[in-house]
Amino acid sequence: MPTRPFTLGRSRPLSGDPGARPFELPAHHLVTHGVVVGMTGSGKTGLVMVLVEEALRSGVPVLMVDVKGDLPNLLFTFPELSAAEFEPWIDPSAAARDGRSTTDVAEGLAARWRDGLASSGLGSGDVAALRARMAPRLLTPGTTAGEPVHVLSALETPSPLWDEDEEAAREALSASLSLLLRLVGRDPDPARSREHVLLAHLAERRLRARRAAGLEELLADLADPPIAAVGALGVDEFFAPKERQALARELNTLLASPTFATWRKGAPLDVAAWLAPQAGGGSGDAKTPAVIVSVAHLDDDERLLVLGLLFDQLLSWVRGLSGTSDLRALVVFDEVFGFLPPHPANPPTKRPLLALLKQARAFGVGVVLATQNPMDLDYKALSNAGAWFVGRLQTDADRERVVEGLSGADGGAGGVEAAALSATLKALPPRTFFVRDVHMQPPSFLAETRFSLSWLRGPVTRREIGRLVRSISPPPPAPDPARASLDSRSAQPDPRVDSLDPRSASPDPRRASPAPSSPAQRAPVGPGGTVVLDPRHTPAAPQPARRSTAARADAGAPAPAPPPPATTAPPPAPDGWRSLYAHAPAAAPEGFRYVPWVAVSVIAHLRDTKLGIALNRSQLLAAPLLPDGKPDLSRVARLDASLLATSPAAGARFAELPAPLAKRATAQAAARALREHAYRTTEAAVAVHKELGLAQDDGEPLEAFAARCRAAAARLAAAEQQQIVGRFAPKIARLGERIAAAKARYGQAEAEVAALPGAVGAALLGLVAGRDTARRAGTQRDKAAAKLERARQEWTEADAALRDLHAAQAAELGALEQLPLRAGEGIETKRLVPKKNDVEVAFVALAWAATLAGPA
Repeated sequence: MPTRPFTLGRSRPLSGDPGARPFELPAHHLVTHGVVVGMTGSGKTGLVMVLVEEALRSGVPVLMVDVKGDLPNLLFTFPELSAAEFEPWIDPSAAARDGRSTTDVAEGLAARWRDGLASSGLGSGDVAALRARMAPRLLTPGTTAGEPVHVLSALETPSPLWDEDEEAAREALSASLSLLLRLVGRDPDPARSREHVLLAHLAERRLRARRAAGLEELLADLADPPIAAVGALGVDEFFAPKERQALARELNTLLASPTFATWRKGAPLDVAAWLAPQAGGGSGDAKTPAVIVSVAHLDDDERLLVLGLLFDQLLSWVRGLSGTSDLRALVVFDEVFGFLPPHPANPPTKRPLLALLKQARAFGVGVVLATQNPMDLDYKALSNAGAWFVGRLQTDADRERVVEGLSGADGGAGGVEAAALSATLKALPPRTFFVRDVHMQPPSFLAETRFSLSWLRGPVTRREIGRLVRSISPPPPAPDPARASLDSRSAQPDPRVDSLDPRSASPDPRRASPAPSSPAQRAPVGPGGTVVLDPRHTPAAPQPARRSTAARADAGAPAPAPPPPATTAPPPAPDGWRSLYAHAPAAAPEGFRYVPWVAVSVIAHLRDTKLGIALNRSQLLAAPLLPDGKPDLSRVARLDASLLATSPAAGARFAELPAPLAKRATAQAAARALREHAYRTTEAAVAVHKELGLAQDDGEPLEAFAARCRAAAARLAAAEQQQIVGRFAPKIARLGERIAAAKARYGQAEAEVAALPGAVGAALLGLVAGRDTARRAGTQRDKAAAKLERARQEWTEADAALRDLHAAQAAELGALEQLPLRAGEGIETKRLVPKKNDVEVAFVALAWAATLAGPA
């Protein structure tokens, strides 16, 4: 269902026709972004607030960036429009200076707001509806005045994005590390900073294992790196131990700082969660998120760092959305001065903001930027805006920049002459804007904004932010005793779970932290963590704690289900399946039991034809069989074939096979499900050098591959050096010929000048031969001197050009000498995954897992 149009006020044509009509802006017009410019007092902030209100009334989530303190005014929505609602927010000292009481000021404000809303066709009902519709949050990173933000949450909280969107997770990690390095004064560039690269390797290793990668953990890894190499170099060669110690000391100082603790508490930096629709309480209707990120309390450097991280996270979220032409969300940045400056300034906020302006439109996310001075914005940002709202501007330079931007955005100002447009902008009254919307016909007109539903009080102080947050955050509801009892029961361990399965305590094995074990204590492990009894290592049978049925009933727990029937003969495997058995001791202990799993031996072919990579990965996968004959894919394990035998242990008992497995279709579906699992989870990491077209051979050590890259780079450099010498040789030869010709002309001209009489000789010649003869001799002397100067200039220019050419050749040859030394910098990791048809099944087996704990 399309979003309803935004009612922003009244519009009238540029022709001067006094007739006005409602100004309704279709919501999808803001998908191509908007720019609001206007000097102080032009009504710019009021227009921004009206845009936000209309988006929220239409169910469009809004993310607002506030650097001045004005945008929290959105929370001053008073449904009754009464003086009692205004009075708590009146400054008593300001009222006293005017000789009035706070009550008098509040009554005047309430009356003014009622009249203003009435003039726009609005009233208290509209204010109440807006307040009921929106779900506001006032986030204040770096302080607890509002809702604090954990700006390093991407480091300290493992994210499911590592399973769902690896690229987005890596971008979030990179942005957090850049912020961390900026805070300690280190180079934050992800591509050039050795600190960033090393920390990224250490942090990603932890986050992929579902472990935190906070400062404490990274300090431990810096002291004793758990990785052997970074790229093609050993970790000590890439980042010397002394340098790591220095970095660790700087990070530890930051960690110990009391002020830094505020940056590590509060809501996670998760734009997707912030902008998700909120439950509507008793009404049942979803509330629209209105998220205000206030950085007014931070200094300039902190603002740049925090907002750079925020926009990086926002960009990652946008790139993970599906495409749409409707307005899905609106991002509003008021007072953007200094955050998107013209070239060559490049603060941390500029790159993600430009990327949002170029890419977000495809995903239905609109961006509205507001500033007092159009000179504050990069020209590329101005040219990406489809909707312009231009208020009164103070200087001619500002107006010329706007006219230039409008012309550059769509090839003209919609039929308005530049001089006329400049005059129109100069004469605009407050709250009136020149609007240029490329989606409308006519595209240019004047608009007067409506009265805002929120009280535009002005900048909000830090103490007032705390009051506002308390007013929009009701206390949490009291817990339901019955629910609490149920939750406490559900948190207790289930005695029916096999106590020998180290992963059975976690319903999702992907989120379970693997417990460390030493080789001496590790028992052979089979499918899903079930302990396989090896004749060499026979652990004692466990004695699980048991409770009587009456005791379990008193505790409210269900009675344990009886184990399924067992036989001493192995049930026949489905047609075409093999039978494999876990090893067991010669004399099986009492309670030894086989339970059925399905196993599939697969061969995955991993290829990259461009790089000539062809790898084969064989593996034996197994999963327990559920009662319906399907494999439990949450407990898939890779098996070691040496732990399996082709005959069962004597005297062992066998659990029955699931009845549906007798059907051929069910058996085929079980094998197909494991094959699909192999297709989805098999991958290989191969070191590649794309520029050289080389890839690491299967089993080739990384050091050997790096040496091969260096040798290939040396051969390439030698060949290119010959090409460079051959390319420069004709040019050098031509310049040599030019120099020789210029030198010859210079010698000839020099001889001619020497043969002619000088100034004294010309004077004597005039006395003897007359003035005409002397004049002709002077003219000849002047021509010869000019010829000599031209020859000298040609010789000098040709000689300088030859020196420059030799220097250019030397520079290119010198750069090639560095190519073998820098070959390791081009090595990167290529992730290979198989295509669906590249996973073949060698055989399917009924794998009998051995356990002492009864049925699995």
